[in-house]
Amino acid sequence: MQRALATALRSNTGARTWSSWSAGTRRIEAVAGSAAEAWAREEAARQQEKFEALARRKPDIAPLPVFQGEAETAEMLKQIDARAAVLEKLEDEVRQWEKKTTKAAEAELRSRAAQIANELARSHEGQNSCIAEVPDADGKLLQAVVDALKSKFNGPIFLAGAKDGNGSLIAAVPKELTAKFQANKLIHQTAPIVGGKGGGRAESAQGAGKDVSKIAGALAKARELLS
Repeated sequence: MQRALATALRSNTGARTWSSWSAGTRRIEAVAGSAAEAWAREEAARQQEKFEALARRKPDIAPLPVFQGEAETAEMLKQIDARAAVLEKLEDEVRQWEKKTTKAAEAELRSRAAQIANELARSHEGQNSCIAEVPDADGKLLQAVVDALKSKFNGPIFLAGAKDGNGSLIAAVPKELTAKFQANKLIHQTAPIVGGKGGGRAESAQGAGKDVSKIAGALAKARELLS
């Protein structure tokens, strides 16, 4: 309660004076009681908003203790402190859960990318370039596939994919071949086909567009440019 009361007083300036200390509890004079009560209700609303934001990030978190707005002022301040302690623990729980989830997702992404790269390396063995569509793939997955494929395939790589209505393109060209082919030029000429744009460097470039129905056309253009 002391923490909540001190915060309430700092946020509500006015005719208040500090008196003596008794058993570790501050005794407030003048209009501190009504100010603390008003602050407690406002703080409870802020705490609820904070809790709802955490719940959107991790829906199965423990509930926040209910704020009893009709209680005595001292009791309301105790509730605020208790809810603040719960929120602090929930924040840490959500933060740790997100870290763990992110690591798991990254590991899964690398595993899937490695599998796709192995399949592409086998299916394009002996070919001068690797041009393919990766099912249900966004730009992040395509980049991971390219990274895994570079050690298995020595020619230019052009991959396309679509996920959630968004099309992604990625091109990679070995440094020794950039005099003939440039990844950024491949993207500049294929991204408009899917209604988008992109860019990058001669060795690596990415693009995106919303017209996923034209991905086959972008792949056909890449084949033409890399022939």
